[in-house]
Amino acid sequence: MHHKPIIRIENFVMPTPIETATAFCAAFSKDHGKSAVRQWFTPDTIWVNEGISVTTGIDEALVALEAVEKAVGIKDAHFEMLAIAADGNRVLTERLDRLKRADGSEIGAAMVMGIFEVEGNRIIAWRDYYDVRNAEKWAIS
Repeated sequence: MHHKPIIRIENFVMPTPIETATAFCAAFSKDHGKSAVRQWFTPDTIWVNEGISVTTGIDEALVALEAVEKAVGIKDAHFEMLAIAADGNRVLTERLDRLKRADGSEIGAAMVMGIFEVEGNRIIAWRDYYDVRNAEKWAIS
C-alpha cells in the first residue's frame, strides 16, 4: 500500500498585496504582460485603462494587449515603480511605464497612477489613470 506524502503548508506565507502588485508589475515586461495576466488575473478580474478600454477576465485582457500591440507596435512594457502604498487589499502605484517596439526602440513613456485590488495572491481589479493624449500620439506616429 502506497501512502501519499503529507504536504505541509504551515510555512507558506501568502504574499502581501504590495508584494503581489510588485511581482505582477515586474513580470509585465516579460512578454508585454501576457504571462503576468495569465498568472495573476482571475476569470473575473476587471482591468480599466481609463479612457481607452475595460476588460473582464484573462481572455479579454489578452485580446486588449494584442490590439494595442498591433495599433501601436508595442512589444515590451517596463513599469518603473516610483511610489507604492497599500490601503488594506488596495495597492496604489505611481509608475513611469516605458513602452518599446520589437527592435528595442522606445515608443514613449507615460506617467501612470494605478490601483490594484488584490485577493489572496491574485489581482481582482486593476485601474490605471494617465494622460490619454500620450496614447493618441503614439497611435498616430
